[in-house]
Amino acid sequence: MIRMTIFIVLLAMLIYSNMDGNIPEPIPEQFKVKVMDLCIKTYRHTLNVLVSLGLTTPFSEFERKLSDRFILLMTTGFPWVRGYDSQLQITDTTMKGVHVRMYQPVSSLQHKQRPVLVYFHGGWWSLLSIDSYDPLMRRIAKDSGVVIISVNYRLSPQHPFPVPLHDCLDVVEYVIENSATLNIHPQKIAIGGDSAGGNMAAAISLRLKKKLALQLLIVPVLQLANWNTSSFIENANYLSQSANNKNYILLVLNYLNIDHKYEHDFLNNNHTSQAFKQFYFTEILDQNLWLPKRYIRSELLRENIDLQTEFGNEELFSLIESRITDPMMSPLLADDDMLEDLPMTYIVTSGFDIVRDDGIMFSERLKQVGQKVILKHYEEAFHTSLIFPHGPLKLEVGVRIVQDIVKVLRNTLRSSL
Repeated sequence: MIRMTIFIVLLAMLIYSNMDGNIPEPIPEQFKVKVMDLCIKTYRHTLNVLVSLGLTTPFSEFERKLSDRFILLMTTGFPWVRGYDSQLQITDTTMKGVHVRMYQPVSSLQHKQRPVLVYFHGGWWSLLSIDSYDPLMRRIAKDSGVVIISVNYRLSPQHPFPVPLHDCLDVVEYVIENSATLNIHPQKIAIGGDSAGGNMAAAISLRLKKKLALQLLIVPVLQLANWNTSSFIENANYLSQSANNKNYILLVLNYLNIDHKYEHDFLNNNHTSQAFKQFYFTEILDQNLWLPKRYIRSELLRENIDLQTEFGNEELFSLIESRITDPMMSPLLADDDMLEDLPMTYIVTSGFDIVRDDGIMFSERLKQVGQKVILKHYEEAFHTSLIFPHGPLKLEVGVRIVQDIVKVLRNTLRSSL
């Protein structure tokens, strides 16, 4: 009895000591967010122990299965994918050799011209899968009545840029080319994704343009050139071991196929040259020009976003220039001509997100060239709020984000059907 009491006390102390995530006061449902933060920390500690014991390696198949289980446990209360759903026909298949999962509303199975959303999951190009996003895809498919095709693209570092992007592009092109066979309306094809998935959706839209009816860019990562944005400065200390963990830069390096030793160069903006900064920081990436001040909480930053340009690792930049300046990797760096004739764009940004500014600046640039764009900004949300519209850690803001996505899918894809 005494041993059990000591164990419970020690366990309680361990949990309490780890529920110290810096959660900003404007974020509601603080306890749930602290539990989410604790779960992600627990996952990272568990992984570190397994690696130190030689039982796995970073970015192994086992680690990815483990991360899926943690995400599912947080978002549904169960560490596995649910099976049968009476409202959906769920099928795993391949399109151009890429593994996908189709969610077809039973009510529209006999229809010949259905709307579809091809979705690319988040995970910074290195983690997660269609399994971890299964609950969210079910929710959106059922609530919108739209067919969802969730893409299980290959992950970095085993498959760096452009492999994940090409996997996603191949699936979209397959859907376009085989719309009749799939009973898909050829003018009701949407693509979307969150975080890294939003990056690839934006890049594919630059390629396919009016072949698409809609692009959903949810908390997208749209440029890899400036890590000193106002959103990074304001939010890096919040949820710093979970949603806004600086170590995610290592996952970006995986996608770039760059050695992790350059982590600090990236975090300090030392990965680009002086010449690059002097052009892009005063043009396409100028936050004083493209970021409306109302989105910045810091009064000091609102007065002046100081973008330093007089430094840079020229040798490193020579290694990555062709990739980091490619709009297929950094869509925000696309010129005005590339931004013309895009499908309707729906962008979701979160106030307490280190990549908040990417989506806002992209929205401003699209408006400047006359494109139809809707920006939905959730000031009290953080980067991963999207995946909590249900389950034991259900967040009200997660519910609203998903409801608004469903609404735009209905209004854009189903309005004329």
